[in-house]
Amino acid sequence: MKVVIHSPAFHPMIGGLEAFAAMLAGGLHERGHEVVVLCQSDLPAGEAEPFPFRVVRRAGFQAMARWMAWADVVIHVQISLKGLLPWLITRRPLLVSHQTWLREEGGAPLTWQTRLKRLACRLAVNVTCSAAIGRDLGLPHIVIPNPYDDALFHPRPEVARDRDLLFVGRLVSDKGADLLLEAVARLAAQHMHVSATITGSGPEEPALKSQAEKLGIQDRVRFTGPLRGEALAREMNAHRVLVVPSRWAEPFGIVALEGSASGCVVVASNGGGLP
Repeated sequence: MKVVIHSPAFHPMIGGLEAFAAMLAGGLHERGHEVVVLCQSDLPAGEAEPFPFRVVRRAGFQAMARWMAWADVVIHVQISLKGLLPWLITRRPLLVSHQTWLREEGGAPLTWQTRLKRLACRLAVNVTCSAAIGRDLGLPHIVIPNPYDDALFHPRPEVARDRDLLFVGRLVSDKGADLLLEAVARLAAQHMHVSATITGSGPEEPALKSQAEKLGIQDRVRFTGPLRGEALAREMNAHRVLVVPSRWAEPFGIVALEGSASGCVVVASNGGGLP
């Protein structure tokens, strides 16, 4: 079968959606299907394409329409207007993998863009990554929880699990890394020696480092920058607890799955697809 996967964000960008799209494409390729990924993410200069399937980067309207016409089925990893318009020309069988909420933040009225996306979803097979996303979507759907790479994320007895708390994610306010720092400070005030590792990058990194200093816990907090692959798997294995303190309702939270598979106790926000 010829499969086109439209995922606006893709490797080398780091995130749950990007990881899911790569695993989906890889799994279909391994099963003998012809897979083409359409994305808007560039590779660093000089880096070779690391995948065994075709990746069309910075795909424009004509390229997307041509590849979608070639396909037996089109999969949208989170529907977008940029990928929807060329599909409307080809009208190939459409599957939408819902990786986040299809609505506006804070309960605001739906925009025309969101209304158009929801209308297109009525013509598609809808797969949601969690029951929470399915309930919110309000359309016929199938719940298929997101996968993780079990060849990468698993207990590693050779790695000493001698660190305490780990945060993995983008350093933005919604992810709540600052809440973890506050918790470490409270534990320190109760004479409990707990350390934390912050893994990731983002605009909040300077503020988080400043917060750690103001709280007097800079010697208890370690910033690693973004990690992936073996380095991330080993980091998870070196920690006892993975903390997912998201302020927003995570649709699924694939990092929680990876942490649990790596042997961490997971402490997560009680919202969205995490519970």
